[in-house]
Amino acid sequence: MGVIKMKYLIIGCGPAGMHAAYKLDELDKNAEITLINSESNLPYSRILTTFLLEKKVEEEDLFIFSEDFLEKDNINYYQNKSVEEIDSDNKEVKLNDGTALNYDKLLIAAGGDPKRPPVKGIESDKISTIRTIDDIKTVKTKMETAEKCVVLGGGLVSLKMAQALKKQGIGIKVLIRSPRVLSQVLDEESAVLIADHLEENGIELLTGTQIDEIVEKQKGLVFKTNKGEIRSDFAVIGKGVSPNMDFLDKTSVKTDWGILSDEYLQTEEKDIFAAGDVVENYNVAQDSVQLNSIWPDAVLQGITAAKNMAGEFKKYPGNINMNAVDIFSLPLIAMGRVKDVENLETIKYENKTEKKFVKLFFNNEFLVGAVLINDVENAGFYKQLITKRKIIKDRKTLLNRNNLLANYIF
Repeated sequence: MGVIKMKYLIIGCGPAGMHAAYKLDELDKNAEITLINSESNLPYSRILTTFLLEKKVEEEDLFIFSEDFLEKDNINYYQNKSVEEIDSDNKEVKLNDGTALNYDKLLIAAGGDPKRPPVKGIESDKISTIRTIDDIKTVKTKMETAEKCVVLGGGLVSLKMAQALKKQGIGIKVLIRSPRVLSQVLDEESAVLIADHLEENGIELLTGTQIDEIVEKQKGLVFKTNKGEIRSDFAVIGKGVSPNMDFLDKTSVKTDWGILSDEYLQTEEKDIFAAGDVVENYNVAQDSVQLNSIWPDAVLQGITAAKNMAGEFKKYPGNINMNAVDIFSLPLIAMGRVKDVENLETIKYENKTEKKFVKLFFNNEFLVGAVLINDVENAGFYKQLITKRKIIKDRKTLLNRNNLLANYIF
């Protein structure tokens, strides 16, 4: 009697999907693994795409996942295909070309699509999202004949794009609806420091800006806003992503902002798991379940889901929201609970001359958040304190930058 092959099917080829595939191949050499990629490229790293615009990397440098792996005998790889629906009763996934694929265990790691604000004129060809390699190529083409660009949104993706375009000689205006930059990442005090640095480097930030309409002109765009008309040659959108979940209608998989799963990353539907940008997970610092679109967490979720699909029963420990970015040579790391700070206590260290700033956020005896600007060496230490929920006996020792580990032992 032959060996029974388990059929593992993975929707999505980002960090969660690809690391799940590698782990499943490692755990079950007899497995048949099917990967579905909605893009026409080989799997790649999205976090490097703005570096492509800055000319820090070449396009081939983006493809960090092995092409040899996709060509293995036990790997079925579908490129430029999207999922239409999941028939969980028959354990079947239907693709947009009519192909029907069966599975024993299914992982949904489908990521998300860029959000577009609900504004008249937002669908203009002169306005680009910045999610994929093709998006970046489109922006590069527009840059060749442009002098000015409007960036919509004040989040990290927008700021990375603004920086990349500015370094290529494009004049930048960032239109931000909220009252400050990085409002979903930083508290007000920290955001002011980043805003000052951006403006020193030639980025014009227009906070509190409400767009009423976008009008396309022969030579560019006109943004009609509460602060008057703003003209630009083209625009890019960096306002986050919405999880891809449209194909779940015929399943009992529960969703809220994203797919809901248990501590083993299994959904309400037996044999269907979820990982990456599409799934909500427990956030240790926030003490709540929420979306967390962070690359390292997506990797860990993919690996953990794979172990559970293969029968190891490994709990996912939860995460904290953590963002790291270099803004015009000023490194910034923000982790944990640092924006909804009404009931938190804080301590800080600041050296204005060197633009160094460390701010720590506490909820009773626990460290729950940290903002580090131009002083990021101890980021891993602070993350451990937050995730391990270590009781802090002397808060001020955490700001002793020269002897931190000696002053606070796990």
